[in-house]
Amino acid sequence: MCIRDSGDTIVYYKTAIAYCNLILQSPFEGLAITLSNNSIENFSFFTPETGYPVRHIFNDSATLMVSKIAIPFLLLSFKSYLIGSLLISFISYLSIWQLFKLFRHLTNNKQISMLSTLFVPSILFWGSGISKDTITFAATCYFVYGAYWIIIRRKFKLMIVILSAISLWLIITIKPYIFLVLFPGTLVWIFFNSIQSIKNKFIRTATVPIILVSSIIISGFTLNSISSVLGEYSTDNIMRKAIIAQEDLKQDYYGGNSFDIGKIEPTTAGVISKFPIAAFYGFFGPTLVHVNNVVMLFSALENTVLLFLSISIFLLRNPVKTLQRLSGEPFLTFCLLFSVLFAFGIGLSSPNFGALVRFKIPLLPFFLF
Repeated sequence: MCIRDSGDTIVYYKTAIAYCNLILQSPFEGLAITLSNNSIENFSFFTPETGYPVRHIFNDSATLMVSKIAIPFLLLSFKSYLIGSLLISFISYLSIWQLFKLFRHLTNNKQISMLSTLFVPSILFWGSGISKDTITFAATCYFVYGAYWIIIRRKFKLMIVILSAISLWLIITIKPYIFLVLFPGTLVWIFFNSIQSIKNKFIRTATVPIILVSSIIISGFTLNSISSVLGEYSTDNIMRKAIIAQEDLKQDYYGGNSFDIGKIEPTTAGVISKFPIAAFYGFFGPTLVHVNNVVMLFSALENTVLLFLSISIFLLRNPVKTLQRLSGEPFLTFCLLFSVLFAFGIGLSSPNFGALVRFKIPLLPFFLF
């Protein structure tokens, strides 16, 4: 089998092993190459004895970062794929455990906190092993946990600050689109939390539009300022990328595992018009009617439960009161905003169900909570 046709986790592993061999062969030189950029000069240090990084992984800084993160775990496991994957999965589990502790702290409800984090099949399956999704999901959990204690509660513990900073860096480096949603959601969370101390209900309500407008302005300015870091996910490129992705779904190599939200007009209005169908697929795709293999069946069953829970909120409860409850809880507002924007984003730009079920795991604990 051609290595390019192997699963992502295998090519990440093979690339990391080449770096491990280089480090073991020449520690100082190997570490210097590992900590530097991916250049032609650096590639020339690899030999048939060390093995070579998979070229398409090496050429992309984001994918190469996944392999580099795996290096210390593989060295500790004597280059064992299984043990290295277990060590990475353990670190990922610690992140969701931290999120569970945060949920339990906010609600004092162990059952809700556990069901939202520790027992979600997609998170357990896709949020483990050597992959982008494992790393960025763990980074998202650590960042939100840290944001609460550092920004909201103003407790500056060194380890939490370090983990939060590393998590933010990993998100921007590996999957910048998560930051595109996480940053404005966090701003709204911070601003909404700051107005909870205002006792006058009229003033507090009147402040909400100001918060939303301010969040949009600050988010736009910040994202434009770091557009060079975001690369293809910058505000200038994100619309074009979504349109290209949707056109790509028409190709035969998806084998029926794709969905079509229709032609996207290259305008803001055109993109917004796709919000209902894109967000639906982002939350609940694939559904049972899309199943054509066993993996999709399990994902569809999970999505059916999620859809049932979502509908039941509006059938069994007053929707207006539900939204009022959410607006009165800054963290719940963040959870809803992050989930909705994230679902819309991946539904708009990820027309393949195989990718979609992996990409959506960062939103699941927050939406379920």
